[in-house]
Amino acid sequence: MTNIQREVWRVIDNDASVKKNLLEKLINISALARKIAKEHSLDSNIDAVISAIRRYEGNVEKKQHLRKIYSLLKEAKLSTRTKLASVLFKKNMGIRKKLAELYSKIDFEGGDTLRIFEVTKYIKIIIDDKTVKLVKDIFETKEIVNVATKLGELSIDYNLDITKTPGIFATLSNELASNGISIVDSMICYSEHIIIVDEEDLEKTFNVIFMLIRK
Repeated sequence: MTNIQREVWRVIDNDASVKKNLLEKLINISALARKIAKEHSLDSNIDAVISAIRRYEGNVEKKQHLRKIYSLLKEAKLSTRTKLASVLFKKNMGIRKKLAELYSKIDFEGGDTLRIFEVTKYIKIIIDDKTVKLVKDIFETKEIVNVATKLGELSIDYNLDITKTPGIFATLSNELASNGISIVDSMICYSEHIIIVDEEDLEKTFNVIFMLIRK
């Protein structure tokens, strides 16, 4: 029983739409149980699946946490940007110095884009497609690990600090994954959540997130 409950709760946690409908009591538990049982080979334990869903629905702590997340999403503002590219570098001091040079040549007041993502071994920048030529003029070919073009950006502005609210990134990323959308890069900074996807997926990404925040 415990293993079934754990599996059922995992399935629900990974589906933002189901979580929201359960929270608002807009979903038929028996129908949801049959769907989960069929998709996860739990047909012989349908009563246990129904029981697990009801326990999830009645979990006060989860309800309060979900209400907080959806309250934040409801107040969020969305914006998009197209015609972006990413450039990946191996991280070292030479790259850092040249990034400073690149930074000085970006026309931020004119609306140009420069996002910098840094991890242990790599630095990735998100720039406008038109800036790729400038990057290739500043950096040597051997310094560039990869260049990807035709990217799009969805920016979600919550207008308050969301870094202390767990679950927001998981809620959005799980919903995008369930709709077949791969996240190229993502970052949360204070009140803003930036998601980078392939440009061809940007409209779908916007619509998926909009459906979560519109109510």
